[in-house]
Amino acid sequence: MNPKLRRIIGSLLFALFLIFHITFVIALAYGILPGTSQLVQIIYMAVAGTIWVIPAAMIIKWMNGS
Repeated sequence: MNPKLRRIIGSLLFALFLIFHITFVIALAYGILPGTSQLVQIIYMAVAGTIWVIPAAMIIKWMNGS
């Protein structure tokens, strides 16, 4: 596949993934976090805030042709 086309497709996939991830994390937080301790909320936000790195790295790796 053409590297330029691969980067365009990868960029679109990355943007769509981030939109989906953020929407899902916020919806889940509104559903499960009310009434929980502040420690649970911090742990949830820390995990949810960093878990997106794994699929993003796979998309970026694919974009670079690796």
